[in-house]
Amino acid sequence: MASPGVYLFKRNGRNAYVGRGDSDVIGRMRRSHTAARYDLTVTVYETSSARQAYLLECRLFHKHRPCDNAIHPAVPAGTNWRCPVKSCCWS
Repeated sequence: MASPGVYLFKRNGRNAYVGRGDSDVIGRMRRSHTAARYDLTVTVYETSSARQAYLLECRLFHKHRPCDNAIHPAVPAGTNWRCPVKSCCWS
């Protein structure tokens, strides 16, 4: 069964990209993985909602500063959610 969540890709053992799937994290992760050269090991965090996925993606983005994330995680369309990291301009 599909669920929302967040994934973290590594390249050469270093955190390289954090992404999210608002409804199907495994499907989204598979599409992203085929688009770039990442290690075969990936960390997937399933969440109970798209909102929880967005909040976790923000936290991981700020914590790890992955080199392949050029910009802050996008807020899902139709929402006004804010980044949970207080020092962030998106909070």
